[in-house]
Amino acid sequence: MSIVNRKVFLVKGVVQGVGFRPFCSRMAKELELGGSVQNNSSGVIIELYGTDKNIKTFMERLIEEAPPLAMIQAIEVVCEDDVPEGLKDFTIRTSEKQEIQQVLIPPDIATCDDCLREMRDPGDKRYRYPFINCTNCGPRYTIIKGLPYDRTKTTMACFPMCEDCSREYHDVTDRRYHAQPNACSRCGPTLWICDVKGKRLAINDEAIELTKRYLKMGKILAIKGVGGYHLACDPKNDEAVRTLRVRKRRRDKPFALMAKNLDAARKVVFINEMAEKLLLSPRRPIVVCPKRSCDRLSDYVAPNIDTYGVMLPYTPVHHLLLEDQDLLIMTSANLSDEPLVAGNREALRDLGSIADYFLMHDRDIYVKIDDSVIALAGRTPILTRRARGYVPQPYISKDLLPPIFGAGGEMKSTFSVAHDHYIFTSQYLGDLKELSSISLYEHVMDLFLLLYEISPSYLVYDKHPLYLSTRIAKNKLSHIKDSIAVQHHHAHLAACLWDNHFTGEAIGLILDGTGYGDDGNIWGGEFLVGSAKNFIRVGNFLNAPLPGGDKAVLEPWRFALSLLVETFGKEKALELARMFWPKREKMLEPILRNLGIYIKTSSAGRLFDAAASVLGLRDVVSYDAQAAIELEAMAKGKECAPFDIKDEGSDLLLDWRPAIEWLVEGLKHKGKEQLAAGFHDGLSRALVEVSKRLASQTGIRHVALSGGVWQNKRLLSVTSALLKKEGLEPLVHKNTSPNDECISLGQVAVGIDHWSN
Repeated sequence: MSIVNRKVFLVKGVVQGVGFRPFCSRMAKELELGGSVQNNSSGVIIELYGTDKNIKTFMERLIEEAPPLAMIQAIEVVCEDDVPEGLKDFTIRTSEKQEIQQVLIPPDIATCDDCLREMRDPGDKRYRYPFINCTNCGPRYTIIKGLPYDRTKTTMACFPMCEDCSREYHDVTDRRYHAQPNACSRCGPTLWICDVKGKRLAINDEAIELTKRYLKMGKILAIKGVGGYHLACDPKNDEAVRTLRVRKRRRDKPFALMAKNLDAARKVVFINEMAEKLLLSPRRPIVVCPKRSCDRLSDYVAPNIDTYGVMLPYTPVHHLLLEDQDLLIMTSANLSDEPLVAGNREALRDLGSIADYFLMHDRDIYVKIDDSVIALAGRTPILTRRARGYVPQPYISKDLLPPIFGAGGEMKSTFSVAHDHYIFTSQYLGDLKELSSISLYEHVMDLFLLLYEISPSYLVYDKHPLYLSTRIAKNKLSHIKDSIAVQHHHAHLAACLWDNHFTGEAIGLILDGTGYGDDGNIWGGEFLVGSAKNFIRVGNFLNAPLPGGDKAVLEPWRFALSLLVETFGKEKALELARMFWPKREKMLEPILRNLGIYIKTSSAGRLFDAAASVLGLRDVVSYDAQAAIELEAMAKGKECAPFDIKDEGSDLLLDWRPAIEWLVEGLKHKGKEQLAAGFHDGLSRALVEVSKRLASQTGIRHVALSGGVWQNKRLLSVTSALLKKEGLEPLVHKNTSPNDECISLGQVAVGIDHWSN
C-alpha cells in the first residue's frame, strides 16, 4: 500500500467571493491532487492529498497565480502527515461558520473585461444585461448582510437563480462558480426608468435607451449604482449643469465626471502614468487631474479651479449609458453634507425636486458608500476620500491586536476597529451634525461588529468634549470600562506613522482646520515630536482670534480681518478691510471691539482661507476648503513669501505676519497668481526650516505630514522635495486620507500602544 502525503492549511485574507475556491479546485486537478477546499469563518481551509512535490507546487502557485481580487495575508499549516490512502477527487465543501469570525470581505469591484465582452456579444445570453458579473467583479461589500459570504447572506437572496445560472454557479470550471450576485435577465434584478411620481416608463435595455435620450435632451437623471444614486447630466449642456447646481443647492463645489474611456478622459484632462494606473484599476476611484485648456465643458462643472475629478465606468449600466456619449456628470445624489441616497423610495422622496427622471433597479444596497477620490501631487497619490473599491480592505499587522474601537472625528467621520491582526476602517460617513450621517455611522458600525463578531474591550475617542462620534460610541459600547481620550493632532501623527509602518519617533507637521487643543484653544498648525505612545507639542503657528467661531469657517474674511489686526494694528487693519470687503463695513468695527473675547486658533486651514480672502478670491465659501482650493488653483510662477520662525522658550513659533504684509504690499505691483504661489512656496520653506531645527535638536530625521491641509498638492510636492533635499525623510499618507478620515485609525494606533504594553 502506497503512502500519500496529506497537508491541511488555512489561507487568510480576502479569499472569499473572489473565485478562490474554483481556482484551488482547477489547480488541484491539474496537479492530480485530491482533497477539498472550504470557506469558513477564518478564511479558506485547503486539504491536499498527493505527492510532496505536487503539494509544494500547489502552494507556490497559490501565491503566484491567485485570482486578481484575492489578497492572501497569511498561510498557516494546520497539520501535515503521511496516510496509507488518500482522497483522489478534489471537492468544494459547504461553507462552515465558526465561533470566531476572521474572514475578510472583498470591496466592490469594477466590471471585468470578460463580462464586458459577454455583455457586448449579441450571441451571449447576457447580451446587454445591466447586472452582469462573475467571481472576478461586481458588487460585494454593499450587498453583504452576513458571513460566510454566500448568496443567502446578501441582498441577492430574493432572486432565485434560473436553471442555466444555477448550473454555472455549481460548475467548478465556470467563471461564475459561487459568484454570489450571479444572475441573468430571466432570474436577476430588473432595471427601469420612471418619472418623479414613480410611474415606470421602460425596463432594461429600453430604459437604458430612454435614459440616454433624456440625457442628450438636457434632463437630469438620478441613476442607481453600486453604493447609492448618482445625479447625471450632460456636462456640455450649460443649462443642464446650471440647473443641477440650483436644484442640488451646490453653488460651487465641483461635479465629478465619468468618461467613456481613457481617450475620452484625455480630451478634458492631463493624465500621467499614475493617474492612468488608478483610473484603470478595478477600484475605479475618481482621480483629480489638471484641466486641459481646450475643453468644451460647461464652466459650471468645476468653477474657479484648475482640475476635474474624472472616473471610468465601473458598472454594466455605466458602460451601456456611455456607449455613444464621451462624458457624463456623475455626482453623488445627496443634499449638503448628508450621506448619498441609496433606496428607491428614498430617492423619490429626497431627489424628486432635483431629478427629472430616475433609473432604478431592485437589487437592494445594504450599505451606502460613496466613490473614492484621489488627487495627485505629481506621481504621489493623495487619498482624499476612502470609500468604494477600498473599503472594507483592512490594515494588516504582524502582531495580534487588542480589540479596540476608535470613534473618529466629527466632520469627516469614520470609525476604526482592531480585531485579530487587522484594523478595519469604515468608509467616509459624512458630517455627524447631520442626523442621516449619524444613522449611517450607527448602521455601518453595527454591520462591522456583527460581521466580524467583534466585541471591543477598549474605546478611544477625541478629546473634544462635544464630538458626536464620542457620544455614539459610548452609547453603543456602554459595556466598555477601559477608554482613553486622544488629542486630535496626536491621532493625526499616529495615523500617518501607522500608514507608513513606522514605529519610531517622528517630527509631525500637522496642519488642518481645527482640533481641540490641550490648552483649550483651537489647534491646527502644530509641530509635534513623538509616536503613537506619546507626543510633545514643540511649536505651532502664531495664534490669532477667530471672530465668530464656526462662522469664520464659512466667511474667511473674518479671520483675514483678525490677521490684518495682528499684522498692522487696528487702525490700518480697518482701513484695509474697508477696501477689501466694502460690503462688510457695518460689521468691521463691532468685530474689532470684541476681538479679545474670541477663542484663539493656530489653524493652518484658516490661514489659507484668510490669504485667499486678502487676495480677493473668496470672502464667503459654499463648501469645505473652497477658498484654499481656489488659492492653490490660482498659484502660478516662482515667488517666496517671508515667514519668521521664532524661538519661544523651548518651542518654535511660525509667524505668518511677514507673509500677510507681503501679500498686502504685493497687491500693488504683483499679479495674484504670483502672490498665491509665493504664499505656498514660502510656507513650504518655513515648514522645512522648522523641521531642520527640530531634527538638529532631537536627531530625528523622519517628518510626518498629516492633516487636511496636506491635500494641497503644491504644498505637499514642494515641502516633500525640500525635506528630501535637506536629508530628511517625509512620511505621507498612503492608504488613508490625511484629513480627519484618518483620525479613527490614529486613535486605534494610540490605543494599541497603550493596551499592548
